[in-house]
Amino acid sequence: MTALSVRSARGASPGGRPVRWSRLAWVTWRQHRLALAGTAAVLGAISVYLFIMGQQIHDAWGKVAACRPLGSAACQQLLDAFNRDYYGSTSGSVMSSGINAQTVPFMLLAVPILLGVFIGAPVLAREMESGTFRFAWTQGCGRVRWAVTKLVVLGSALTALAYAVSLLFGWYFQPFFAEGKTGKFPMQLFGNLGVSFAAWTLLAFAVAAFAGALIRRAVPAMAAALTACTVLDVATMMSIRQHYAAPVTSAGGKPPGGSAAWLLDQWLAGPGGQRVSVDSVQPPAGLQASGPGAFQSWLQSQHLTQWWSYQPASRFWPFQLIEGAWLLAVSAVLVGATVWLVRRRAA
Repeated sequence: MTALSVRSARGASPGGRPVRWSRLAWVTWRQHRLALAGTAAVLGAISVYLFIMGQQIHDAWGKVAACRPLGSAACQQLLDAFNRDYYGSTSGSVMSSGINAQTVPFMLLAVPILLGVFIGAPVLAREMESGTFRFAWTQGCGRVRWAVTKLVVLGSALTALAYAVSLLFGWYFQPFFAEGKTGKFPMQLFGNLGVSFAAWTLLAFAVAAFAGALIRRAVPAMAAALTACTVLDVATMMSIRQHYAAPVTSAGGKPPGGSAAWLLDQWLAGPGGQRVSVDSVQPPAGLQASGPGAFQSWLQSQHLTQWWSYQPASRFWPFQLIEGAWLLAVSAVLVGATVWLVRRRAA
């Protein structure tokens, strides 16, 4: 190994004194300021929309909440207009003032992965692909300090910006939570609230940076990272998240918490506890019109019990912290693996 390669591996400058971390951070900012500015512009545009529409939604909800008496026809008409104008119909209709609140969360779900991938993949892969990393390693920073600075500075900035957007989205959607229109557990909402939005952004960045160091080409690394993050995200939403804690079961009417709880399953059971096929149960016509408790009374007359499996609304923050913790752990492992690849990279 030559003296030059020894100095570059250890991070020493030609004069024997390593470059300060603050200087490395400044160089990272200078190199990637356009990418960070683009990220800030995208998240800024999203934030402006959420703030403007959030103000309108909060003002309209304030009028509904202040209406008295609550059960009057006038208050009901005001509530119906609020839901129609801002929440939208189940068919996803477009409001006169913008995209309805049911559509926005689905659109935001793609933001963490796209930002993380497009910022993370070129961080190391672009310099490895062009060969400019060799020059950087001879400037007193060393390959390990070079990689660590880039990953920590950019990953931290990206995560902080994403968390700020998630806080704004939580404020934007708060009136619908207050109304009881929906809970926070639906997949299009959970991933945009709390720490989950920022954690997925960090994970996508770490996956893309690792792919860039492994493949050493920016575009293929983006494709690989985008595929991996999308598969993991879908798997988490569809099957992993619900197992963070054992579900609660209850019998009778709907589970406590109403729409705020996360309903996982429901079934009918006979006197011995055996499950009964729903297709074999045929309630009388017009039973639902008899009242909210008519169906349960009829089930009791048939010696049947309706069971529910759900996650209580009180588990929202524990689930957020569990998801944030394992995403952070995986991201840390990937960052460490990326630094190891750079350290093993032949100059």
